[in-house]
Amino acid sequence: MSYNVKKWFKARKADKVFLGEFQHTMDSKGRVVIPSKFRARLQQGCVVTKGQDNCLQILTKKTWEEEASKMASLPSTDLTSRQLRRALFSGAIDVKIDSAGRIPIPENLRDYSGIDLNEEVTVTGSGPVVEVWSTRSWKKIQKEADQSFANINEVKE
Repeated sequence: MSYNVKKWFKARKADKVFLGEFQHTMDSKGRVVIPSKFRARLQQGCVVTKGQDNCLQILTKKTWEEEASKMASLPSTDLTSRQLRRALFSGAIDVKIDSAGRIPIPENLRDYSGIDLNEEVTVTGSGPVVEVWSTRSWKKIQKEADQSFANINEVKE
């Protein structure tokens, strides 16, 4: 596995990245509490959509616009590009954080992520995005990621 160290350090030093791991519960109405340290950047509205590995991603409006622009520029003649666009755009929803710091997660996104009502969720900072995971899934994914990170043996500059 190779890794670009300069990019990693640049991302870690940036002021505008989401960092940390937080435990919450999806309430009976399908809402998740956003960690207080993330709220200021998401307060003006954000987009929730499908992420890789069956997590949900929460993006600032600016990050969403950047990602949407990249997706829109992919060739419509390529099957993988069409599938990526469909997954990203059809699953996306504009949301606002309520006065209690929660965002609603619609049923289709709960189904995609495997998160049930009243279930424990893990909310993580993942650089430019916030991820919401079923805690069961997060533990498995994080274990794999930790093992991969511990075994990085090639560095690209």
